Amino acid sequence: MEAAVTIFGITLVLALITKILQRKLIDKDEMKKFQEESKEMQKELRELMKEAEKNKEKIDELQTKMLTNSTTMMNKNMRLSLFTAPVFLVVFWFLSTLYGGQTIESFIALPKFSGFSILNPFSWVPIGLTTQTGYYKAFFFYYLGSAMLMGLVEKGYDYLKKKK
Repeated sequence: MEAAVTIFGITLVLALITKILQRKLIDKDEMKKFQEESKEMQKELRELMKEAEKNKEKIDELQTKMLTNSTTMMNKNMRLSLFTAPVFLVVFWFLSTLYGGQTIESFIALPKFSGFSILNPFSWVPIGLTTQTGYYKAFFFYYLGSAMLMGLVEKGYDYLKKKK
C-alpha cells in the first residue's frame, strides 16, 4: 500500500506541475481565437470548394492561412511537451528503480486486462478489476485521475475568478 500512496503522490505533483505549466505557457483566449478562426476558415473553404475552378487562388490562399494557423497552435502546445517530457522520463526511471518487477497493492481497484495485442482489439477490453498491479499501470490510472482532478480544480478556480 505504501508504494501505491507514493505513486499517487507523485502523480498528483506531476498533474499539478503540468497544469501550472499549461496555464503559463498556453494562452487559453488565444487558443480559443485560433479555433474560432479555423472554424470560420473551414466554412469559407467549403463554400469556395463548391466552385473550385473559379476560386483556385482564394482556396490556395485560405489553405495556406489555415496551415499557418494550425502550425502556430501546434507549436504552442509543443512547448508544454518540451518542459514536461523530461520530468516524466525522470519519474519513470525513478519509479522503475524503486518498483520495477514488483506487484503493487493498489488502494483502488484498477481494470484487469488479459493481455495486449495491437492487432486484437478485444484484448483492450478489461476482464475485471484487481488491486494487484504493476507500477506502470498504477501510475497511468493514478495520473489519469489526478489530471482530471486538476482539471476540475482549474475550472472551479476559473469560475470563482470570473465571479469576482
